[in-house]
Amino acid sequence: MYLVRCLLLLCLLFAARFTQAQQYNFRSWTLEQGLPQSQITAILQDHQGFLWLGTRGGLSRFDGINFHTYTEQDGLPSHNISTLFQDSQGRLWIGTADAGVVLYNGSSFQQVGAKQGLPAGPVNAISEDSLGRMWLATSQGAYFGTAGAFELYAALPKEAYTAIRHTADGALWAGTRENGLYKVAGAQASRFTIYNSALPGNSITALSIGPDGTLWIGTDMGPAKIQEGALDAPTLPRVVSTPAVSGFTHDRHGNVWVGLVRNGLLKYDGKRYTHITRRHGLRTPRISSLASDTEGNIWIGTNGYGLQQYKSPWFVHYFDFGDMSEPRITALACDSSGTMWMGTDEGKLASMRRNRPDWRTNTPWPEGTTLYGIYPKNRKETWVSSSNGAWLLRPDTVLHFTVAAGLPSSEVFQATADTAGTMWFATAGGLAYFRDSVFVPVASPTGIPFKTNCVFRDSKNRIWVGTEESIYKVEGQELIPPPGLQGISFTEVNSITEDKLGNLYFAGFNQGILMLGSNGARLFAAKDGLPTVAINTLFADRHDNLWVATSRNLLKIRLPQLRRNGKLNYRTYASQNGFRGLEVCDNAMAQSPDGTMWFGTTKGLTQYLPKMDRRNATYPKVMLTEVMLYSKPTDWNALGYTTDSVTGLPTNLRLPYTQNYLSFDFHAICLSGPEQVRYRYRLVGFDEQWSPPVEQSFTTYANLSPGTYTFELLARNNDGFWAAEPVVYTFSIVPPIWRREWFIGVLLLVIAGSVLSVVRLRERSLVKMNSLLEMRVSHRTRLLERKNREKEMLLQEIHHRVKNNLQIVISMLNLQARHVQDPQAAEVMQAIRSRVRSMSILHERLYQHAELDCIDLEEYFEEICESLYAAYGVSTRRIALELHMPQIKVNIDSAITLGLIVNELVSNSLKYAFPDGRTGVLRIELAQHDAAQYTLTVSDNGQGMPIRFDPHTSKSFGLKLVTSLSRKLQGDIKFINNNGTKSILYFVLAP
Repeated sequence: MYLVRCLLLLCLLFAARFTQAQQYNFRSWTLEQGLPQSQITAILQDHQGFLWLGTRGGLSRFDGINFHTYTEQDGLPSHNISTLFQDSQGRLWIGTADAGVVLYNGSSFQQVGAKQGLPAGPVNAISEDSLGRMWLATSQGAYFGTAGAFELYAALPKEAYTAIRHTADGALWAGTRENGLYKVAGAQASRFTIYNSALPGNSITALSIGPDGTLWIGTDMGPAKIQEGALDAPTLPRVVSTPAVSGFTHDRHGNVWVGLVRNGLLKYDGKRYTHITRRHGLRTPRISSLASDTEGNIWIGTNGYGLQQYKSPWFVHYFDFGDMSEPRITALACDSSGTMWMGTDEGKLASMRRNRPDWRTNTPWPEGTTLYGIYPKNRKETWVSSSNGAWLLRPDTVLHFTVAAGLPSSEVFQATADTAGTMWFATAGGLAYFRDSVFVPVASPTGIPFKTNCVFRDSKNRIWVGTEESIYKVEGQELIPPPGLQGISFTEVNSITEDKLGNLYFAGFNQGILMLGSNGARLFAAKDGLPTVAINTLFADRHDNLWVATSRNLLKIRLPQLRRNGKLNYRTYASQNGFRGLEVCDNAMAQSPDGTMWFGTTKGLTQYLPKMDRRNATYPKVMLTEVMLYSKPTDWNALGYTTDSVTGLPTNLRLPYTQNYLSFDFHAICLSGPEQVRYRYRLVGFDEQWSPPVEQSFTTYANLSPGTYTFELLARNNDGFWAAEPVVYTFSIVPPIWRREWFIGVLLLVIAGSVLSVVRLRERSLVKMNSLLEMRVSHRTRLLERKNREKEMLLQEIHHRVKNNLQIVISMLNLQARHVQDPQAAEVMQAIRSRVRSMSILHERLYQHAELDCIDLEEYFEEICESLYAAYGVSTRRIALELHMPQIKVNIDSAITLGLIVNELVSNSLKYAFPDGRTGVLRIELAQHDAAQYTLTVSDNGQGMPIRFDPHTSKSFGLKLVTSLSRKLQGDIKFINNNGTKSILYFVLAP
């Protein structure tokens, strides 16, 4: 028995190294996917993001999904393309092998040949100098273009040139087919060959300028570089037997990629070359052209095998191990020395150091045994969980444990050890621990054995168990539900892991992820943003990421954000972005000491290099490809619309209201993951809200109302970056004629003209009526004026006759007074005469002035006073007369009344106030208080009234007349005897 064990151990420790190779992420396109021909001679990405491919069967434009090929039917003079170049103006220069060079402006091809000074023959390379001049490397010399014509460059000998480039310092580099490399700087030309430099060969096949200004030179004997003026050739790997270079390109990581004519690819990182061949995923070692795009992908043109793309360098795959093709890696672990252990579902076991797996030729378990888990306990003991029990591998022996040894089941899924050295095993029949060489089953809380899928020891030395029923924690030798998970139903627990802060994460198939921390438990499912709840395996790495293996893809969740705000921030890895292992097996994740993640998958082993993982931050190139009516291809030129020469879209599109059913086709170029591009759009003027992210690249708007609309389009690349600015397209739906602005304007003008005509007709009618009325009014006015004049003349005649009659009365009174001897009678006669005189003066003024119904009081009072002064023989030098009156006119009745009152008061003053020739002043004042009330004051500074004289009881006729007249004016008169006599009359004049 001992001898058998020794032989078995020797077989186990003898490692056979199967041939293997790392496989990178390559994607291929051939004739089946639309390539016009399988020989890719040139590759170029233009400013719009399209990939242009030169082939032996024409020119092809690739948008990541579809190829659009140009041939002679499109105006291309030759199908045999040799080189491609885009100038600073965005024009595409196409070098051919038999028709010179062709210029493509976006819509048509223009051949440049003998008419422009270029001889017939192949054009091998194209370049542009700092002045914008184009340079061509041809089989008959180097040519440069000026003013639309080309001429031979005399500074270089006339021979066959295969490559041409301009460096930042203005120097021209030209490679020849047989005579080495030329450099022209200013007026000085120099030549490099194998005889005067480190150039590997004299046949120059390619020239390329790196981002750091290094000039890379491809020859038939390998690559060389000129850096800081020094030319050297880095040593090639010994396996490269035919180092002829076909092209160069440079990636965003600082690597230089070298295409070899017959020996695959070389990647130079500045120190050494990595040789990539068919064993690494290339379809052929025959490389004809290379290019890199703005997203960091490497594009490889092959000679006879179509186009390939190298992407996602952060994933490296190990799928083929000699006679094992795509093994299912079901167990994966890393020991303390950094050695990676892996096992398969067929019982194969390997240890892996420095990315070289060593498969054991003979294993102690039967062939076909599935290895579920590997637990390197220490350097001397490694436990293997399998479908055929638990296996303990030691340097000197191998131990096998099954149900006979006390295991609840021979199907053992996972094992772990606590700090005391006790081993814990998850089996199909429950949990068991191994101590002192004895297995002890742990009873289930329900008493009924259940399947235990996983067992995990956390940083606090607690043992956690995931079963078909729930989650348990080991206390003593019992399984108890954790206090923090009470009331939470979480079944089919497949995996447990812990982050660096001590939070635990449980995977429940079709349940989601359960997080248990110091703040309690939280379940993350579809409603929380988890793309799927079919979780197989969890692993928390040392970079604070939670790796989640689902049945469809692999997720990397950033744990800091998850702990901080409970939001899932993750990146998805699937076949589109490099993860080609399809599905990660249960608990088949491990991390090596250098931070590299390893995944056991259904296709083999996959390595993840975190330092190489960079998100694609390049915005997708979004474009509107077609505008259609009624979802059918539309010939806009046939409909009379002008189209853009580059895009083919109609410009200034104005559609009639009957053509209001429009469809838009669009596309976004994302060469890293065209299948993952998503779109958002809106039609401003129809819907202001953006659409949700959608996959389809078309949309339709039906029954659009007349108006102006702007279609806006955004796209998202494979890593979730949206384009910064939307693509916009503006068009109009013209309303029907009765709703157009000009029609409405004309209609308004017609209505306005009609209204204006009616108004003008009405105005003319009104003018005629007004003219007739004016004539009638004028006639009536003339009649009234004539009658008024007659009335005025009559009134003047009446006033004149009244005045004359009053003068007759005055004359008769004068005659009578001459015969009166009694003084008292004479005085009465004089008083009567003065009163009549005051009335006569009034009528005299009325017929002498234009106004016949009112009189100016000031002038009236002044004439009354003048008459009284003359009657009593008093001059104004002895008794001065002062009149203080406003400009006021009153009617005849009021004037007569006021005139009689003034006549009486002034007469009294002249007769009695200044006896014996005394001098003095007589004042008449009229004050207006409001529109109707006035005060008339007649005063003198004479001797005044007698002491006992009472005007109210006096029998004087004049005073009685004054009192009576004042009542007629609704007034009251007062007499004041103080330094003369003052008579104050308060009266009212009707307005």
